[in-house]
Amino acid sequence: MKNKIRVIVKKMIGTGGVNRIMRVRYFQLLIANFVKDFNLYLKHSTVFNQQGLHKIECQLILDYHSVEKGLLFRNTKPRFAQPRIQNLHPSLALGVIKENVNRSQIRVAYQVMCEYYELHKKMDIDISDYYTLSQYQGYKEILGDAYFAHFKGAIDYTRDEFYAPVSADFSKFSNSRKSVREYTGELVPTSLIEQAITLALNTPSVCNRQACKVYLLEDKERIDKLLIIQGGLTGYTKNINQVLLLTVDRNYFYTVGERNQFYIDGGMFLMNMLYALHYYKIANCPANWGKLINEEEQLTGVVDLPESEKIICVVPIGIAKNEFRVTLSQRRELSEVLIRI
Repeated sequence: MKNKIRVIVKKMIGTGGVNRIMRVRYFQLLIANFVKDFNLYLKHSTVFNQQGLHKIECQLILDYHSVEKGLLFRNTKPRFAQPRIQNLHPSLALGVIKENVNRSQIRVAYQVMCEYYELHKKMDIDISDYYTLSQYQGYKEILGDAYFAHFKGAIDYTRDEFYAPVSADFSKFSNSRKSVREYTGELVPTSLIEQAITLALNTPSVCNRQACKVYLLEDKERIDKLLIIQGGLTGYTKNINQVLLLTVDRNYFYTVGERNQFYIDGGMFLMNMLYALHYYKIANCPANWGKLINEEEQLTGVVDLPESEKIICVVPIGIAKNEFRVTLSQRRELSEVLIRI
């Protein structure tokens, strides 16, 4: 390990006069900033600390959204998402959460829990071993006037209904974009994909460096291996026959201050690409790629990318079924996002 560090340091520093002095300075800056980044993530993320309203809310969202995804299945499996429900109970019983039921994500967590209980009652399935009547009644009481008997964590669409707003004004178009997981299995024509990526190319980037690349994968065996590593599309992989892999090339970033810029440029390109896919009626579902190094190494032989490139997102694409469901994915309210300073 020490030898590897020496090799890296030697490569970073190099040899020769002023250039060597500047390399040493850049190396020191990079290390100092990595340490600061490390400490901030250590202190404020939920990895090592789950206390506080925002961190608890983070876990609530992770759990209730998983329940929402379970609601997408038409033949609902009884007692689905039981571990998530058991995770939600202690959090929803906390005073700091009950006191903030007016927050959009906390309110919808209670509402999803109510829908879950009501769905099982309708199916005449006993879940009292992990979700009791008194807990359900308690959640309704906490919601009070905000409780909505016809709430749905999953929304039904026909394909024509879903794509009707793509030619409307931008407000309607933007609000109509949703992640779609139910595909026919039919391949999207390459020409249509090319039009969508061409449209996405208008994304702004730092100093117009345009460091993003999009890989189209159509080999089913490799796609299945990739999606197993990704791990978030269980139950929907059968008809996923095309995947877009968005990457950003580190070669295009030249200062220590830009060490995270490729995530910013990649994120902007991703959103523009999702809009472009939606505009051309290409169903898509951006799949998170927050992976560890050892997980990325599992891609060897599946998707071999240049070492300089970082995967930003895996995006399955396809033709939407004639009828399908999407998760509600409740948006935050403006007052939670826009802050005057």
